[in-house]
Amino acid sequence: MKEKILSFFSYFHWYDIILSSAFLLLAMCFIFLSFIAFRKKFISIPLFLLGFIMMLALPFIIRYCMEERFYKIEIERAYDGVYNYSDVYQYIATVTNVGKRNISGCVVSHQILYDVSKESGINKYKYMLLNYVKPKRTYNKDIPMDLKVGQSIEISEVMEDYPYRGEPYITRVECYGKSKYADDIKRLEGFYKTKATAQDNEKKVDIQNQIDIESKDKETQESDKNTESIITSQDSNQNVNENAQNQDSALQQDTQPQAIDTNNSNESIQTPKQDTQTVAPQTDDNPQDSNIPIPPQEAIQSPNNQLPDNWRELRDNFQIPLLKEAPR
Repeated sequence: MKEKILSFFSYFHWYDIILSSAFLLLAMCFIFLSFIAFRKKFISIPLFLLGFIMMLALPFIIRYCMEERFYKIEIERAYDGVYNYSDVYQYIATVTNVGKRNISGCVVSHQILYDVSKESGINKYKYMLLNYVKPKRTYNKDIPMDLKVGQSIEISEVMEDYPYRGEPYITRVECYGKSKYADDIKRLEGFYKTKATAQDNEKKVDIQNQIDIESKDKETQESDKNTESIITSQDSNQNVNENAQNQDSALQQDTQPQAIDTNNSNESIQTPKQDTQTVAPQTDDNPQDSNIPIPPQEAIQSPNNQLPDNWRELRDNFQIPLLKEAPR
């Protein structure tokens, strides 16, 4: 705690100390007057409260005066993030002094914050307070420089082997006016911004934005290609299955007509045989066999090819004629 307090006051210039001591004396005066007028409560109580509040608000007032009045800066960020394909964090920005005093150095503070979106209830407010008072991790880099009022300077900080990819963070730049380093130490020199440099910075920002957009487009294209390949593979599998089903159904349909044709052919083959058996040609090739009587099963047949009821008796009583021997 002592080191933090000393480091905090080490950035104070002599007029910063005068301003803070003036506020402190004013607060002490109000408290002292409240003790003098302790018999008149309607005067002593407000004076005491006013002096006590001024003492509590003294650090915030000093911070406001230093950051928003004396050493006010404007920051144009060109890049602030982790590289896509490597664990490297880089911060590139242009700092312009728009305050009332010259700047002797700036502190780049990179703070790793607690993820408040994953918490709820009391823990959410607890981590919000910790992010403001004591973040998860803090990296500070002091950069000595000679930055006069109206001048600008470019800063670039790189952190290799960055282990906090995907976690929330914030990067701040705070400047001071007291020269802490000896004259031998190299300082960054400021320059006055012209229209050309402003245009160059705008071009750099546009180029970086284009690079980010192209990287995002590449990622989206790769994801789209993966989804398209998955969809095409699924469609091909479906087409193969449909073709196999169609072939099976076609084979079944082909086999059924063949079976029907074979049955029809068998019936057609059988019917002509019956016709040939029932309708026999009555041609007499040999004159010797002209006297042979017709068998009763053919002679007795009705025109409708129906046998009589006593066809069995007629068949049993049928006498086979004897053939005559030819003369020798």
